[in-house]
Amino acid sequence: MDFTTPPLFWFLSGVVLFILEMVVPGFVLFFFGVGAWITALLSWLLPIGINSQILIFTVFSVVALLVLRRLVKKSFSGDSTNENEEDSLAEKGALVEIIQDIVPPAEGKVKYSGTTWRATADSAMRDGDLAEIVEQQGLVIKVKPVTNNQ
Repeated sequence: MDFTTPPLFWFLSGVVLFILEMVVPGFVLFFFGVGAWITALLSWLLPIGINSQILIFTVFSVVALLVLRRLVKKSFSGDSTNENEEDSLAEKGALVEIIQDIVPPAEGKVKYSGTTWRATADSAMRDGDLAEIVEQQGLVIKVKPVTNNQ
C-alpha cells in the first residue's frame, strides 16, 4: 500500500491529533482530528485535489470545534458547579469522640461516622472526651469541647 495517498495521510494525521489530545491540555486537537478523518473519508470517496482537501479539513475542524466543543467537554468533565461547602462530609454540630489527644497546634484524632478523622481544636482535649464539630477543613475536622448547655 502506498503511504503517500491523501486518504491515508489524513487518517494518520487524525490518529496523531487524537494521541496529542491526550498529552496537550485544552481539548482542541480532538476536533482537528475529527476534521482530518472527515477529510480522509471524503478524499477516499471522491477524487478531490489538495486545495479542496485543505479547505474541507479547515472547515470541518472549525465547525466541529465551535459546535461540538462545549457539548463534548461537558460530557468528559462533568458538571462541576456543585463544588462548594455543601459537599462537606462532617456535619456541623455533630458529636465526636476524641481517640487521640489534641494538643494545639498539633492535630489529634476523632471518631466520627464510623471512621477516624484528623482533628484540630483551639484548646487541649484528651482521649475519651466528647467534642462538637465546628467545621471541616479539607480532611481535617475542627472541634470544640461539648458545653453542658446541651
